[in-house]
Amino acid sequence: MSWNAADLLGGTEIVVPVLVFLAVSLQKWKSGLHAAWKEEAEAYKARAERLDEEVAKLVDEVRALRSENRELRDQIAELLSR
Repeated sequence: MSWNAADLLGGTEIVVPVLVFLAVSLQKWKSGLHAAWKEEAEAYKARAERLDEEVAKLVDEVRALRSENRELRDQIAELLSR
């Protein structure tokens, strides 16, 4: 069996569009994957910022409670010393 130029050209007419389709599909998949990871990273960053704010509020609340606790202990000690 011998191959002539027409046969090779016919084969490339099928193969090239398939390769182009695969390349475009792969690029779209990569873009979608990149966008999904970027979105996930932004969501994680926003969550981390919210948690950081919550921790700061909790630290302030603990400080206030410790101060109140100190005051109450002082009052108790004063009452017991009478």
